[in-house]
Amino acid sequence: MKIAASLIATLALAATTIAAPDNKHGNKPNKPIVINKKVLQTSKVPFIPHSGTALFTNWVGLNVDFKYVKPVFDLVNATKAYGNGTLISRGEAHITTIPPTEYDNILHPAGVTIEELNALAAKNNRLQRARFGLECLGRVQVVTKDGVFQQSVQIILKNYKDILSYRNDVFKLFVKKGGNPALFAADNFTPHITIGFKNRDIFIEDGVYKGKNACIHPIVAK
Repeated sequence: MKIAASLIATLALAATTIAAPDNKHGNKPNKPIVINKKVLQTSKVPFIPHSGTALFTNWVGLNVDFKYVKPVFDLVNATKAYGNGTLISRGEAHITTIPPTEYDNILHPAGVTIEELNALAAKNNRLQRARFGLECLGRVQVVTKDGVFQQSVQIILKNYKDILSYRNDVFKLFVKKGGNPALFAADNFTPHITIGFKNRDIFIEDGVYKGKNACIHPIVAK
């Protein structure tokens, strides 16, 4: 038990240490990163349903045009302090609105179906029309339980009340079906657009929070 506790403490200390932005080394951009403002025009991008029969295959996301995100990935990955050529891109971009774990562990057990969530998102192109702003370039780093260093870089969002409105309606549906309201908090949510990651993406289950707390560099849409 003492060895296990010591290992956990060591990993926690390492995660805390590496999570701090490196302000002294690396060829960081001197000015805000610029992304094409058309990345905000998601109403022109089709909504893509995500559903399946296995765990982690059902989720809801706001689809984002990757061609505007790709130049940012290339810049960040070529920057020594942020990517240094080690980042992996999914080749697509989205804003996860209902994550798989939230669906599998909370919504689905209460009787909420992925078809209902998709219908709610697709009605009048609601989710794709959601407006949002860009807060910053963010980065989260952690040593996971298997002892591997993980890093994920993302665009942190702000002014996303339209997305929260969707989540609030999901909450109403959840409660209507008898779900325990204490288990689903619509505003317990840190929307972002993942740019790239090392090894694999990391999530709140890994102990990281992709909110304003993770900001490392300004980004603007022009």
